[in-house]
Amino acid sequence: MSRNLPFSFQSMRLTLTLAVLLAAVASVVAQSDINENPRPMAVVMAVAQSDVKEKTRPILDVEGNKVFSKQELTDTANKYLDRWAMNSHEYAPRELDYCLHILTGLMRSRGYLQGKVNRGKVEETEAGSRVVLAVEEGPLYRVGEMKIEGAQVFSPEQIRDTIGLKAGDVANGETIREGLFERLKSSYGKFGYIQYTADIQPTFHVKENASEGVADFDITIDEGAQFKIRSIKFVGGDEPSREYLRQQLLLLRAGDVFVDDLLRESVKRINDTHSYDPIDADKDVDYRTDEEAALVDLTIHLKKTGASAASR
Repeated sequence: MSRNLPFSFQSMRLTLTLAVLLAAVASVVAQSDINENPRPMAVVMAVAQSDVKEKTRPILDVEGNKVFSKQELTDTANKYLDRWAMNSHEYAPRELDYCLHILTGLMRSRGYLQGKVNRGKVEETEAGSRVVLAVEEGPLYRVGEMKIEGAQVFSPEQIRDTIGLKAGDVANGETIREGLFERLKSSYGKFGYIQYTADIQPTFHVKENASEGVADFDITIDEGAQFKIRSIKFVGGDEPSREYLRQQLLLLRAGDVFVDDLLRESVKRINDTHSYDPIDADKDVDYRTDEEAALVDLTIHLKKTGASAASR
């Protein structure tokens, strides 16, 4: 069935300078120029393992690393490469590229916000493929000033508290990402602001060859409109049963602010009756939105198999 999920109304925007700072933590690699202001690099060498299928997972080795240990880097990458090898997938460049994303995200989650891992040359040897990866850690960044603009529902102080970092803390890219695009998104969703987005612009301050610097963040909140429910319909079941669900089990009514948590709790209450097959709030509920009017139409699909019917 065609579907329009409530948090897919607008693609979440994440506009950053200097190498897509926070999205890299979510496995998006920065594409900035690696030749600009070069810093000391560690070299990671990958040599194919002899006891696995040819052209499957390489074994990684790290040379020249300074901050991140060899074991941590190799264990992090191998955890993902092992998954392909265990499934008998042949090794391909995209698997290694994904590991570059993961390692980049690891560094940025520790405050190395300009850290990145780049692919080097690939050589075929008698022992297997050898891949040289260049790791640039960069300086450790701490949080400086965090400006919040565009927020009306929550104060700048509340948003900073939700992000969970204060001035002087290590600038954990993962914490910032989760704060803005998971915790704060959920908080706005409780008030019907299901199109919430945020843009973040970091400014880095670091002296030449310094091991630490300061990162300021300009955060712009786009709350969007507050959505309300226009209608809730059931498909399946008989009319007396549907009326019972509407009156006794649903925690939302037409005209209410749309709150995803209340919809999910309503679905749980219906499932607890065991009168129908289990309803999945993501798969068995259709969401339709009227963008101009900021209204949501919900359709909940009910199915009754022999097992659910017998338990009634």
